[in-house]
Amino acid sequence: MALALTKCISTFDSVPSSSKYKYLAVASSADMVKLGEWIKSGSDLEGITITLADDVDLADYADDWQPIGFIKSTEDSDADSNNMPFRGTFNGNGKTISYEIKKREDGLDSQVFGLFFDNYGTIENLVVNQTYSGDLSNRMLSRGGMICAYNYGNIKNCIVMSDIAIGTRSDTAGICKVNTESGKVVNCFVTGNIENQLDAYWRGSYQKTGGICAINYGTVENVVSAVNIKTKSLIDNKERLNNIAAAIAARTDGYLTNCYWLKDSINQDGNLKNHIAYTNYGDYTEENCIPDPSKITGCGWFDTNSPSASVTAGTTSECKSAQTLAYSGTLIQMLNAYVSASSDSGLKRWTAGADGSLSLDF
Repeated sequence: MALALTKCISTFDSVPSSSKYKYLAVASSADMVKLGEWIKSGSDLEGITITLADDVDLADYADDWQPIGFIKSTEDSDADSNNMPFRGTFNGNGKTISYEIKKREDGLDSQVFGLFFDNYGTIENLVVNQTYSGDLSNRMLSRGGMICAYNYGNIKNCIVMSDIAIGTRSDTAGICKVNTESGKVVNCFVTGNIENQLDAYWRGSYQKTGGICAINYGTVENVVSAVNIKTKSLIDNKERLNNIAAAIAARTDGYLTNCYWLKDSINQDGNLKNHIAYTNYGDYTEENCIPDPSKITGCGWFDTNSPSASVTAGTTSECKSAQTLAYSGTLIQMLNAYVSASSDSGLKRWTAGADGSLSLDF
């Protein structure tokens, strides 16, 4: 497929037939907006591969950008139903999409962020550069992941550079808010800063923040979280479990395999924490954040954000079960050992970027 000969989305008046156009291109912010219009109209683009032909900056749409497939509510609500899924393949082609989370001026507390809302397809080979502007400190219904809110499909070979400070009672993460039972996140890297500035005092379980996902029911493999997470103090008692934060997933009922994170990257009101998921819970028995520790394998932490960093196997206090690393060597050597052993030929090898930081060889 010659990308130069592939038609851009914005050249079509309506959604083309997947039998005639199996490959389309995104080369501008207008293409991304048109893609969102197609999904909202009910076309899930199953069977179509969309390739990012160039770096795209969504700055012109910062005032009203919503994740692709999200149906904007006219009322304050964190209900996530009635949205439209994406079932195609979005191939980032090693290019970067930059977008800004900007305070909405419509008076609503709901601030939903991400590129997509419900991903049932494949999002791969993509770099996301996310920033924010305005005072987001009291947007209590805000939620999302920097790539998507809910992942039912596959996310692989993605790099997220995140910078957000928000106040929400809901969940926030570097890749996806929720990785569902059918979802898989593999060979991805998140760096930057995620801050939740809100104190929650409601009964129940609120405010989960994760480097990769806030909640994981599916599979997360060979990922790196070097994102710094900052929240208010943890509340864990008989009535409330609030401000839960973790390097990979705040809560996981799924599989975490060969996942690596930056040591002490969680700051809860000045208290540094070092765990893959929230490992302890008190008398609030409705929320066990790691119900099955046997699903966490081969995971560990590194103390310097460098490809040549050494990795230490996670302990019981960090992973709820003592870890045995599947591979040896430096961080980048371990990541590439997984890629070499994988049956997925589409996984990209890890490399050092021009500035010496960890990257993927697109």
